[in-house]
Amino acid sequence: MKHFKTAVLFPLRTEGNQLSALADEYSFEYRLTPYLESTELRSSRGLNKGLNVNCIDEPDIPEEYLEYWSECNVVVAMDLPSGINDLFPHLEWVQGLSAGHDHISSDELEDSGIKLSTAKGIASAAISEFVFARLLQEMKHLRLLDEQQLAKTWQVKFGNQLKGKTIGIIGVGAIGGEVAKRAQAFEMNVLGIRSRFDLGCPSTVDELLPFSDLDRLLKQSDVVLMAAPSTNETENLFDASKFAMMKRGSIFINIARGIHVIESDLALFLSNGHLRSAIIDVVQNEPLHISSDLWDAPNLYLSPHCSVSFDDYEKNAVNLFVDNALRFFRGEKLLNQIF
Repeated sequence: MKHFKTAVLFPLRTEGNQLSALADEYSFEYRLTPYLESTELRSSRGLNKGLNVNCIDEPDIPEEYLEYWSECNVVVAMDLPSGINDLFPHLEWVQGLSAGHDHISSDELEDSGIKLSTAKGIASAAISEFVFARLLQEMKHLRLLDEQQLAKTWQVKFGNQLKGKTIGIIGVGAIGGEVAKRAQAFEMNVLGIRSRFDLGCPSTVDELLPFSDLDRLLKQSDVVLMAAPSTNETENLFDASKFAMMKRGSIFINIARGIHVIESDLALFLSNGHLRSAIIDVVQNEPLHISSDLWDAPNLYLSPHCSVSFDDYEKNAVNLFVDNALRFFRGEKLLNQIF
């Protein structure tokens, strides 16, 4: 059996035993060579097909890492440094540790015949919980009630219920599917859109629509959730015309990618009262610039790309890698393989 050398660029802390067991059973070795880029650099790469076009400083790489990388066949990483072919001349497979891969130079990998698989699905449950934590916070006016408590003000403010409301989910994939499951538990009506319309309607969705029916979904939904990956079709998809189509008093949620939204238009439709609120965990350029209109937009629930929970993330990521490593050894297609 061919000997595989793996560089783990993610700063693994607690799940090394699984990798050690894999190494004991197969012709496999690994070394922790942590490499994590700044939020600014990762965001910039995401907007530029994985390239560092803005020449943002990249982390220093120790010489001992470079020496090991030059011999590696496999990489497990959240981020990849520039010049991947020079740094990893024998690379055959990259296991990404995020659901998306727009911050990785996919073209460079594909052109070199290097396999790429993502971690799609390992954080879906956590992100869907975050969506409903924020949604209930808004529907039940919890932010206001907390402010009243701090101000020692006793003033009744009744909330609204989710039961009977319609949620439109754009991107019924791993994350969108988990949101749909929880929406059904709240007895919401679930509309969904996904790129593979031909696969049929999931049991968690009341009605599946093709992407061409997006406007219909917007007009019918009380809550609109953007959970689709970044594509040419979805870039700047949510502009003034799309927000205008949404019901007056509806809620917009984006837990996918910031590139989907024209942020000044979102701020405008919050300010003019057309949208009840917006829940945003991602923005186009992260960290969000101090001059952004979003900071002062009313009824905005903004978080710095942290809807994922890390209590089980590392365990799930290692489980996925071990499963895929066995598939790789056997020459089988990988889970979440992009190419």
